[in-house]
Amino acid sequence: MIEFKAECGHTVRARDEDAGGVIRCSYCGRNAKVPDNIDSDLDFLFRDLDQSAQPVAEQRRGGWFRKRGKPLSRKGRTRGAFDPFALVLKLCYAALLIVIVVVVARKWILPLARGEGSVPWVNARGKEALPAERRTDPATQPRSPRFGLIRKQKPKGLYVASTPSGAMAYYVEESKAPPRGRIIEVAGVQQLRTDGECPRVPDGTYVVEIAFPWNDPRLNRYPEYWNFRRSVEHASDQQRRKLLEEYLVPDEAIDAFIAQTEDQIYLVRQYRATVRRGRFIGVQSLFLPKILKGEGPSFSIELLVNNHLPTKRAYEFDENHVRDELAYYGVPEPDRRFVVEALARVGVIPYVTPDGRTRLFKIGMDGGIFATKIIRETSQ
Repeated sequence: MIEFKAECGHTVRARDEDAGGVIRCSYCGRNAKVPDNIDSDLDFLFRDLDQSAQPVAEQRRGGWFRKRGKPLSRKGRTRGAFDPFALVLKLCYAALLIVIVVVVARKWILPLARGEGSVPWVNARGKEALPAERRTDPATQPRSPRFGLIRKQKPKGLYVASTPSGAMAYYVEESKAPPRGRIIEVAGVQQLRTDGECPRVPDGTYVVEIAFPWNDPRLNRYPEYWNFRRSVEHASDQQRRKLLEEYLVPDEAIDAFIAQTEDQIYLVRQYRATVRRGRFIGVQSLFLPKILKGEGPSFSIELLVNNHLPTKRAYEFDENHVRDELAYYGVPEPDRRFVVEALARVGVIPYVTPDGRTRLFKIGMDGGIFATKIIRETSQ
């Protein structure tokens, strides 16, 4: 099928065998010569346009466009007249095609030619264009977490945590605390809930006391705990202190003892907390069993983490940095992941390093900074 424009501007269709001959235009009735080849320039893009414009021409013949109340006559039209609307649409199509080509070239073709685009980290020679640490698009990465204790709101004041949770907690100014024994009967002592509230306290130094009844169900599940209780029941105060020290893992308590009332026995640990300039301060207390590893003073960090720590993580910190620090202090590689996991769950964990010292590894509640201190020069 051959399509071409007659002198009147109407699109005429002719059979292929009529090429070079003459046919009658169905629009104006005049003879029109059929060209030998009609597909030139950009006409192949606009055949659909010509088809869509044909009903408009039919409407004009039907009298839709009138002048002074009378149908427009075709007699006044000049031979070879063209449709300006069709020409404008053709120019628009051509401009759109150019825009598409430019956009595709700038977004995909040129970046690929420069070693960018879909292979952004390799240049034309196959070598890495960027170091490995910069290969990830920062825009697609999650935001860095706020290091430290994971809470909906940043804690302020005095925060006390215990493992296991739910211990009884009290605090009082150090100047009012007795030199030995419990602070619960001291005037001005305040009780608070562990792992929860953060009371605002004035600047100063305080004694914080954490206590568990010795028959607490969570403690009863510890290995050899009933044997420990039987030993404690009829022991003296000094013997009880030693038994408690031998059974529980050490932490940064300034005193640990067993207190007895008329109807109950308590495991007690006391801590010193200093508040300066109203800053957030935290106390982390451990009531965990010391599961000895062999005959030496070391205890099993693996069994402690797997069997007796909460499973939910409560701290965020730079784990790679902590692993490097543990390597510096001589923690064997198999134990490092358990120490890191313990810090993520409870924020503090003791460990007997190869030099015989007992170190306390700790994550700051406010800021997630790793720190360590020696709590025993030689393990006992």
